[in-house]
Amino acid sequence: MKQIRTILNGPLGAGLKLSCAERLKKVDYKYMTEPFRLRNEDDGAWRCEFWGKVVRSAILTNFHLQDAELDKIIRQTVQDIMKTQTPDGCISSYPAEKQLTSWDIWGRKYVLLALLRYYDMVEKSEDVKKCCTAMVDHLMTQIGPDRKNITACGYHGGLASSSILGAIIGVYRISGEKRFLDFAEYIINTGCSDKHNIFDEVKAGTFPCNLGNGKAYEMTSCFQGLAEFYLLHQHEEYRKICEMYFDLICERELFVTGAAGGRDKFGEFWFDGAFKQTANIDCGLGETCVTVTFLHYCARMVQITRNAAISDKMERSLYNSILGMMAPDGSHWVHVNPTPLTGGGFKQPAGDQIELNFNKPFDGHDCCRAQGPEGLGLAADLAVTQFADGIALNFFEPLTSEISDGTKIVVSGNYPLSPTAEIAIYARDKFTIYIRVAEFCKSIQLNGEPLDIQHGSYLKISRIWQSSDKLVVNFDFTVKEITPPDNSPYTAYLRGPLLLASDSKRTPDNPLLTVNHKGLHLVDYISAGKEMNCSNTLTVWHKK
Repeated sequence: MKQIRTILNGPLGAGLKLSCAERLKKVDYKYMTEPFRLRNEDDGAWRCEFWGKVVRSAILTNFHLQDAELDKIIRQTVQDIMKTQTPDGCISSYPAEKQLTSWDIWGRKYVLLALLRYYDMVEKSEDVKKCCTAMVDHLMTQIGPDRKNITACGYHGGLASSSILGAIIGVYRISGEKRFLDFAEYIINTGCSDKHNIFDEVKAGTFPCNLGNGKAYEMTSCFQGLAEFYLLHQHEEYRKICEMYFDLICERELFVTGAAGGRDKFGEFWFDGAFKQTANIDCGLGETCVTVTFLHYCARMVQITRNAAISDKMERSLYNSILGMMAPDGSHWVHVNPTPLTGGGFKQPAGDQIELNFNKPFDGHDCCRAQGPEGLGLAADLAVTQFADGIALNFFEPLTSEISDGTKIVVSGNYPLSPTAEIAIYARDKFTIYIRVAEFCKSIQLNGEPLDIQHGSYLKISRIWQSSDKLVVNFDFTVKEITPPDNSPYTAYLRGPLLLASDSKRTPDNPLLTVNHKGLHLVDYISAGKEMNCSNTLTVWHKK
């Protein structure tokens, strides 16, 4: 699928630029490479994930921003990581005697994902392709049908190791070598958990919290891999399983913030969280890594189903959980939503995760600090996407999207603050656009004439576009009151895609939005609690 470069010029675009300047260009990339060069990660930690997470975020960000300094950093660090590959094809931070344990395969997965993105978005390097194929060939000497079972490797009953599925499919995609497709099918057939086959269990109606050990992040990565397998080889049973899993997450786990995951202080488990988000519990109600993985899964599901309601969910996650979890200066990220969401919670930047768990500092890295920039990169990547027979416009903040030479889409206006977006299309020939009909869309007009719309679907328009054509989308930004799934006596408030919250400081400096509603002084969730300390709390669910 062709990658489309999009420049966002609203709040998401501003956040992406901050993330690039204040985080991605300031990371010590050589430091992240050292564990792979030394292979000294013998304590069961996950330093091995940081290089891949940060580098794939940097590549995605730079594809859309085209920053020369970041481009140079990316090219150098990819060369550095490939130099750590041994003649057997292995790139790992774990010593040989510790490989296949703890987070080893998980870390190799993220290296593969970064290298695959480099191949797709930076240059079609044969060296990178050979590096990826050699990595998987080496892994296949360690695990497989007649070797160690992948579900017996690593943490969380095999979910973490099995989540390499999507990366294996990526290696098959760029190489065309059938042995990698066979290896991917082997992983699918294991069921990805030593407890049971998680795919069969979803088909049987098992709730996410009862799949495997309930670990949301790794589990969703496994389902993402299944969705990617379906996109290559359309097995209808896999499509049904992917749709059922998605529906269960939305029904039972997704919070009003657009985030997901909870149960413990790190927030990475499914636990029927949608029904517990108004409980006065101090746990992680919506973790950044889980939320970004959910966004990845949504992107695959949009390609599979063309269900525009999925893009509604992506948009809410991006404008609230992703932007709302980034520090105002772009340098830090919150690990979980401030909980409880009924008041008293505050946004707390994540600390050094390795130091916290192993008493060994690792340059301030945290899984969510590494993953947050990926969420913002996805905002640009998912705003305008390709369908087989046209281009889909998913988001409406001001943007310019280059489809091909001489063909581009320009969205103007002040969305999501103002309820109108105007779309201009520049194309030499007949051009097909699919416009997401958001749940709060009022109308779509072409040259003043209203078009038939259906919420939750895409409006298809195929025509030869003139420079005088005027395509306008109007939205209903009336404040909407949300009742929690457990019917507890609380209300949350949405204005379009923006979640509203009350701030203990009443009005933070320079909020995007202020709204007075039924005696409540509310601001957008992004701006609420922006001081990011315990003296600046916020409330999402308000007592009726």
